[in-house]
Amino acid sequence: MPLLTPEAPLNRRERFRQWRGVRPFWGAVMLVVSGVFLLLPAYTTAEVGDLLISISTISGVPTLFLGASMLVCAGSVLVGPKTRIPAGVGALLLALVALPAANFGGFGVGTLMGVLGAAATLAWAEHSGDRSPAATATRKLPTTLIAD
Repeated sequence: MPLLTPEAPLNRRERFRQWRGVRPFWGAVMLVVSGVFLLLPAYTTAEVGDLLISISTISGVPTLFLGASMLVCAGSVLVGPKTRIPAGVGALLLALVALPAANFGGFGVGTLMGVLGAAATLAWAEHSGDRSPAATATRKLPTTLIAD
């Protein structure tokens, strides 16, 4: 017998889990990491004691363009899951172009995370229908006919 009281409101963690489940979240996270690794080498300096370490190359503008575009692809996938195919293809192309154009693609890590994130984004599919055990048990299995 169903209760007449409403369901308990979802807490923050359950709402986030529900939001994360309807979009290619982990692919977008990998694309964000890729964008950060593409931008990181060209625009950071490190200070070790009195020594200032800076990577100065002529790839500043392409690195900025590629890293920012990768972050835009990640944001577009998170905001609108329906854009996963154009954003995933664009991110894959950006990751491959970044290898020669942006400090070996963020020392290889940016390109690797970009390719993996784009692949995860393109491979993601929405859940369709009810996934309960009762719903999956009612599916008919294919039969095989054996000829004598």
